[in-house]
Amino acid sequence: MSTENDKMTPEEREQWLRDRGVKVETPNDRRNAESVLSGTDGATTTRPQTIVEQIQSLSINKESSPSDEGIKFVMIPHDTSKPLVQIVLPKRLADVLGAGDVIPTYVKSYFSDGKSIDNSLFKEQAAKQQHLVGGDPEKLTSQAIANATADGSVETFPLVRPSSTNKNQGVYIYLDEVGLLKHLPNNQRASKLALQCGYNPAPNFYGDIFVGRVSSVPNLRNIDIETKDIIDTSSEWMVRAPQENVAWQQMLNEVTGRQGDSQPSVAGTDGVAAESTDGFYSWLQNDEEIEITVSLTKKIEEGSTVNKSLIKVSFQMQTIIVKYSGETLLELKLYSKLDVDGCTWTLDNDNLVVTAEKASEETWPRLEL
Repeated sequence: MSTENDKMTPEEREQWLRDRGVKVETPNDRRNAESVLSGTDGATTTRPQTIVEQIQSLSINKESSPSDEGIKFVMIPHDTSKPLVQIVLPKRLADVLGAGDVIPTYVKSYFSDGKSIDNSLFKEQAAKQQHLVGGDPEKLTSQAIANATADGSVETFPLVRPSSTNKNQGVYIYLDEVGLLKHLPNNQRASKLALQCGYNPAPNFYGDIFVGRVSSVPNLRNIDIETKDIIDTSSEWMVRAPQENVAWQQMLNEVTGRQGDSQPSVAGTDGVAAESTDGFYSWLQNDEEIEITVSLTKKIEEGSTVNKSLIKVSFQMQTIIVKYSGETLLELKLYSKLDVDGCTWTLDNDNLVVTAEKASEETWPRLEL
């Protein structure tokens, strides 16, 4: 015997069952369940959560008491088109992590991104900092570094240290310890923040970074810092930071009898040219431009005189190509972008001198990508 249910379309039958409390799961429902994730504000999104959103989702439920909300700190993405992100370290989780500055432990997994370490760049940096590996860089390999940092490795950089003049409160940057070796992009806003705090020249920071605050009295612990404290350059802590950093360095000099540690020189800076491995070219840089000197006589027929009319230099957004008599002598894939309109070249005796303007003011850690 025919019933009303028999006359229903599949869609109507499905809705009829749902209206009567029957759970109906379709293939679309399963796909949506896998792709739709809850955001920290209760909204939904059809994209996977970022690690920062996952961190934020650990925050204490909004119904908790204000005293149980947690410790605020900030993420500065390397991508300048993205805003600063306010993050909350749940108080109960902070208590579990222990005493002292616990932000490094909390964000450690963020830097476990699976990116490989550049072996040649590792060897170059190890040679510059032999004292970090007991004077013998061969004892430490890029694979050993990769293994040691596979679960994430955090470096802490002091924007200002706790002292009696700043209510014993320090502000620190937390970054990927091997960000440079992973070829992570330069974080210009982090460098600008360090410059604002009195570091000149500003250090280079690679990839996304976090900024947190600590108090050292009565014992070391994390306290709140908000995005407004970082964006507002008139913030008291930032205004006082340069003077306090100078005072700290002077005190260190008096105690140790030395001038204190400084950031290793970056390639091509301080008027010291960096050379290519084959000696074909050398290069210098400042924040605004790079200058590349190419020894043409090393590539053309021995005894020949360099003919300027046979030289062609092409400038692309992130590539420089040098040709001579139709033959490509040099093709550089650059670390970062150029302002093509601000690039030029000239011939100095038998040396081609290329001057290229950077698209943004920054110190490159190397010339090539």
